[in-house]
Amino acid sequence: MNLLILGSCGFIGSNCCDYFIGQGHTVTGCDLVESTTTKYTYHKVSVLAFDFESLFTENEFHVCINAAGSGNVGFSFAHPQSDYDGNTAVVVKVLDTIRRHQPCCKLLHISSAAVYGNPAALPISETAAIVPVSPYGFHKYMSEIACREYSVVYKVPVAIIRPFSVYGNGLKKQLLWDICQKLQQADNIQLFGTGNETRDFIHIDDLLHLMQLLITKGNFDGTVYNAATGIETSIRTVANLFELHFPGKKKINFSGKVKAGDPANWLADISSVAKIGFAPASQFEANLSKYINWFSNTQS
Repeated sequence: MNLLILGSCGFIGSNCCDYFIGQGHTVTGCDLVESTTTKYTYHKVSVLAFDFESLFTENEFHVCINAAGSGNVGFSFAHPQSDYDGNTAVVVKVLDTIRRHQPCCKLLHISSAAVYGNPAALPISETAAIVPVSPYGFHKYMSEIACREYSVVYKVPVAIIRPFSVYGNGLKKQLLWDICQKLQQADNIQLFGTGNETRDFIHIDDLLHLMQLLITKGNFDGTVYNAATGIETSIRTVANLFELHFPGKKKINFSGKVKAGDPANWLADISSVAKIGFAPASQFEANLSKYINWFSNTQS
């Protein structure tokens, strides 16, 4: 199978490349940065043009995985236009390029659980109300609408996944990375919130397994799938695990202040993906310990 990975130099995209190459597939990567990788064929695209014409006219792809775009909520507040370009406008270009040149190519579009905002009830099913609380969440939802448009009107085969809190070695942003950086600088640190906020963490290995299942067994008719574990973990629990596993004697406190764009509680309903055979295999504490060790090694 020939796969095109958009955003191949990012956290999810680079792991996608390694995973599907390991499965014996042919991978082509595409991103905005310079790359000297020899693992796969790489194409750099311009941040100003987002031109995918040559990719789809000179190659034949069975699947395109869209892992491109900004994943920084704070950035979306400060730069909403740039966030829109990277998370919405580029998706329309990809969809239209597929429509015109390779209408049988499956598009697996990576959206975000940020589209849910603060849900009215838990667990969150794919039919829950869409109430984003950040420009990032709005732009991800706009990208989903574009996917449904091209699915319904032009019959482009599209499936959408909404990852919750993805983590794993190599992730250099978001909560776990921020905590590691702060603990490296001080023995006592402070986080936003009360600690009672919750997340549904999914390890990158579980996400990749789910993506493979969706490619082979999922519905590519605009269907949306949650990507999570169905396990709710409080930020205070995360803090306690950091205090246990991070080198030295560390203490994490909470400010009580709400960070803009952060939802209060997340817990996903994963019954839809369970029907195609998905069951999370990773253990959060063990993988958090591995993440801390990975971070420590990057600093040496």
